[in-house]
Amino acid sequence: MEEKKRRIFFLDNLKAFIVCLMVVFHVALCYMAYAPEWWYTVDKGDPQFSFTMLVMWADIFIMPVMFFISGYFCLMSLVKQTDGRFWKSKLVRIIIPWIAGVVILAPPVTFIMFASRGIPMDYVHDYLFKLFLFGPCFSHVQYWYLGLLTYSYIMLYVFCKLKPDFRKQLPASIPGAKLFVGFTILSFACTVGGYMYAGGNNDLWTFIWPVLVFQPSRVLLYPLYFFLGAYAWRHQWFTQGGYKADPTKWLPAFIVTSVAYLFYCIMGAQTAASMEQYMIVKAAIHILFVLSAVFGLLAIFQSQLDYTNKFLGELAANSYNMYYTHMGLVMLIAWYFVQFDWSAYVKYIMVSLLSLLASYLTGKLLMIFPCFASGKKAKN
Repeated sequence: MEEKKRRIFFLDNLKAFIVCLMVVFHVALCYMAYAPEWWYTVDKGDPQFSFTMLVMWADIFIMPVMFFISGYFCLMSLVKQTDGRFWKSKLVRIIIPWIAGVVILAPPVTFIMFASRGIPMDYVHDYLFKLFLFGPCFSHVQYWYLGLLTYSYIMLYVFCKLKPDFRKQLPASIPGAKLFVGFTILSFACTVGGYMYAGGNNDLWTFIWPVLVFQPSRVLLYPLYFFLGAYAWRHQWFTQGGYKADPTKWLPAFIVTSVAYLFYCIMGAQTAASMEQYMIVKAAIHILFVLSAVFGLLAIFQSQLDYTNKFLGELAANSYNMYYTHMGLVMLIAWYFVQFDWSAYVKYIMVSLLSLLASYLTGKLLMIFPCFASGKKAKN
């Protein structure tokens, strides 16, 4: 039992939840009102503003949670392994799947944007070389996360080389208000700078060909949460005597900032005195929403789901593989259902369930490959 308690099960469960939320989030994009023109499959039969609200809400905190958890386990792994074994594990688990995803899977997934709209196009000549590889359609699809995660690993590794003491785990401690205030100020500076760069469009995507695809308004926020996760492991948060997020404080903050962010997204531009004011206020609400969402979810899962069983263990073990496989499956399933004249809500439920099932089963099949097999330890 003691050996089992050393594994923080609620982080496994939270990661699995976020991946499942990511799947249904990407399904919602297919049915939202005002869907991005570049989105791979858009069903225009019955667009719903409720799905737009869901997308705006979930889009903000999904990836900060993922980066926080990744940072927590990354420093743990870096401390417990030699440098060689650490980088070998990251090469097999993250870097090779990232490159393979970009080279093999990203082009056909992105091509669905044209195929689902009935736009005739030669795949190799017109699309692959003119539009994807050397054109405006270049994309890492969901594998951009693995790319930015790789750079975060490098930054943490270099930081630990420059500051070797950071690799030493300290006694369990509880952070003071200064940590959260300082982190919030730093997050705001990075986010408002990104907003200014993107002209207020926090949904803008850009890339540095071919090694990085990112959103300028958020690209600096993710490494911050990655390093906060590493800091949390170093100070033994979530362990006996360490910091445990209080759900009675963080959950109300999560709810209030959720409402405030959605309200300002809809009404802010109409009430702000200038575009600069709009970006500053929206960036402030954005970072408060992210902070309360991350710690609100940590609080809920630690207080309610810090255990495992067969179902949770299987889902946790397969969550990375589900993330890896889901995008193309979601788009193909949603594309199939475009032909039916049904309510968007019916389609959304059916596509979500089928996408989760297909991602889970495909993820299980991927476990035969070394790159995708290590998740099995979450079941133990």
